[in-house]
Amino acid sequence: MRNAGPHRLSTVLISTALGQDGRGIFPYTLWPPYRRLLRVVRETGTTVLTKSATRHPRRGNFVPLNPLTWRYIRRLPKGGLLNAYGLTNAGVQKVAPRIASAHEEGFRVIPNFWPDLGRGRDLALKETLEAVGVYREHLGVAFWALELNLSCPNIPDELACQLPDSLALVQKLRELHPDLFLIVKISVVHPYEFAQELEKLGVGALHGVNTIPYDLVFPPDRYPPSPMARVGGGGVSGGPAFPLAYQYNAGLRKKVKLPLIMGGGVTGPEGVRKYLDLGADSVSLCTLVLREPHKAEEIIHNYQKSFP
Repeated sequence: MRNAGPHRLSTVLISTALGQDGRGIFPYTLWPPYRRLLRVVRETGTTVLTKSATRHPRRGNFVPLNPLTWRYIRRLPKGGLLNAYGLTNAGVQKVAPRIASAHEEGFRVIPNFWPDLGRGRDLALKETLEAVGVYREHLGVAFWALELNLSCPNIPDELACQLPDSLALVQKLRELHPDLFLIVKISVVHPYEFAQELEKLGVGALHGVNTIPYDLVFPPDRYPPSPMARVGGGGVSGGPAFPLAYQYNAGLRKKVKLPLIMGGGVTGPEGVRKYLDLGADSVSLCTLVLREPHKAEEIIHNYQKSFP
């Protein structure tokens, strides 16, 4: 990917599917094909974008060590997943040193942070700046990029109400940390004008798209309600999400000139090729890593030649 200073993002990268520190998610780490993929990711220098962290520990719907909560991640046909994870994480203070350890082990990890704009612009900015400080403390020169998650389908706040606050947060972050390569992860519900404003603010890249709300993939007039309706419906990823993700990214590519990480619904090498043909600078794999890690491994090997 261009415009990333002395660093580069791999042509194919892994997003969220390797956990909060980029070294894997339990209980997937018990699965030999997934463990083999972890080794390949490390050996090839594949870029890893972590699952979102928050400033302080957060208990969402899914708790990895509690099997009773595993129902919040369900398989769908066509290589899909429905999840209502709810941003469960240990908080930046604990996650940052783990990412530092991942770097020491040879993983190329970029942290992802979710600013809680639902609690107000000022607090969200304060916590984001604190998080940047924590990452700098623990990662040092390895902290050259940060992905901001400005969307989450499992959090009830209305994205549209947060657009001005999101832009204000990004603007301040760019002012105070101009050396930081900022990646912003967006949703299909974000208008293209939002992406254009982010480009004007000088973000390094956009990542489209996050998991897609259940009702958009499965309209209520044609499909039954989500089995996770009581927790907001959840987000759809994998094969069922591809048509909407591809359509959104196609429009996004026409609206902005900055680098784009395209993802959503990739179930094999043909999905990667379609996004690259669309104009993606990088393509992200997520659900495929969790459903069929051997396919993700094959894709990484095929594109290793384009890695720095």
